[in-house]
Amino acid sequence: MVDEEETVMSAFATKPARTRLKAIARGLIVALVVMVIALVAAGIALWNWPTGFYTLSTFIGRVVCAVHLESIVVNGKEVPTLTNGGNARADDANPPPLPILFLHGYGTSKEAMMAEMRWFSQSRQVITPDLPGFGDNPLAPGEAALTGGQYVQWIESFRIAANLSQVDVVGESMGGALAAAYAATYPKSVRRIVLQSPAGLKPPRMNSLMSALEQGENPLDVRSEDDFDNVLQLCFVHPPMVPSPIRTYLTNHSAARVAKHPEMLPVLGPFLVGGVAPLLASIVAPTLIIYGDQDQITDCSMLPVYVDGIRGAEGLLIRGAGHVVFSDAPNEVRAAITEFLDDPARR
Repeated sequence: MVDEEETVMSAFATKPARTRLKAIARGLIVALVVMVIALVAAGIALWNWPTGFYTLSTFIGRVVCAVHLESIVVNGKEVPTLTNGGNARADDANPPPLPILFLHGYGTSKEAMMAEMRWFSQSRQVITPDLPGFGDNPLAPGEAALTGGQYVQWIESFRIAANLSQVDVVGESMGGALAAAYAATYPKSVRRIVLQSPAGLKPPRMNSLMSALEQGENPLDVRSEDDFDNVLQLCFVHPPMVPSPIRTYLTNHSAARVAKHPEMLPVLGPFLVGGVAPLLASIVAPTLIIYGDQDQITDCSMLPVYVDGIRGAEGLLIRGAGHVVFSDAPNEVRAAITEFLDDPARR
């Protein structure tokens, strides 16, 4: 009889506990549903807010690539810059390797170089600015567009302002032409240079885009999303998937730059289609030049001209790669650059 009473009392005692557990479970389910709804709503809002989507995406990209955003004052103007701040370890017996300065191409920005910066961000200081007139470094009202020579002077001013020692320079397209001109003009500031799909010469084989540039036109100027898609096809053999909000943001950003400063290309154009040629013999830094054989922008027929013009230069032609060669053939490009920059035997 006593055991039966204890069993009945135990059943009644656990009933409130079960009720509480059910209430907690219901509360957790409701909270989970609310969280999912909130995340979906936030995702929809971001998808329809290109600036916010781009800002979040680039923040995540910086985290993944182990770089952060800094502002460096150059000639009295703040310049948005990506860097890792210098992660190379060193001691008295083993000084740190030199910083790598990355220079982006025409119409792009510092963010275009993040993938390559990631390759070296754990072993070297890596740094890249938005060059004047591009990215988040627009020309101020009334500020004149820069010639190739003025960009080269600006790069030296940036190096000094960023408190960089002698640097290795990796440049893409326009940035490759600027890297070559920089090495020729400031040889003591540069140890080695890597020129990826560099402009700067009149190619032996003129493709349609280079011919247009020579006439003062620029098929790379983006004024609409159709233009954006066309530029992707020109730049890549394997175009990356670009989410719609980022596509919209980049299109709007580029269209605003073109509308505000249509004079940039006419001023810079002569440098891009021949300005480096008279400087080649002055380059003493060890040089690696890389082109893709499917490049529709800077024709790969310029590769032997660069190799023959720069004393001791090395050339690499990558089969099946286009203009953004480090994207179309990342493994080959990374291996080539790493071996070139790390080889102590090179002068």
